[in-house]
Amino acid sequence: MTAPMTATRTSIVVRVPLKRAYQQWARIEDLPKFITPLRNVRRIDGCQFSYSWHANGDEYRGVLQILLQIPGRRIAWRALSNALMSGVVSFEPHSEQATEVTVKIRSVFDLPNLSVKLKEYLGNFKRLAESEDVTK
Repeated sequence: MTAPMTATRTSIVVRVPLKRAYQQWARIEDLPKFITPLRNVRRIDGCQFSYSWHANGDEYRGVLQILLQIPGRRIAWRALSNALMSGVVSFEPHSEQATEVTVKIRSVFDLPNLSVKLKEYLGNFKRLAESEDVTK
């Protein structure tokens, strides 16, 4: 029997223009820069990526599929190798120089832990996006 799915949603305002926030997240291979347990993200084809995930001393491998990508607005994904997680990240202009980033996750992981981790990863994303060299 599989564990029941839970869902959580978290938002953060990043002090960068919408285009820059979106482009930072859309570099899927760079996700480990702010989602720290994620490692070795490699493009398989146009919408699939292999990855490894390190948690509690164990390593898990999987395949992530991008289901929907609306430039400057939204990216939706799901894990293909298991039914553990799916999600969507949305980008809304907060001002000309700030963007609200909202992540919604559906997962079998326990909700309190997932919510804490999601806030941590969004905080990491904010620090990365606000400090990244614009020329990249």
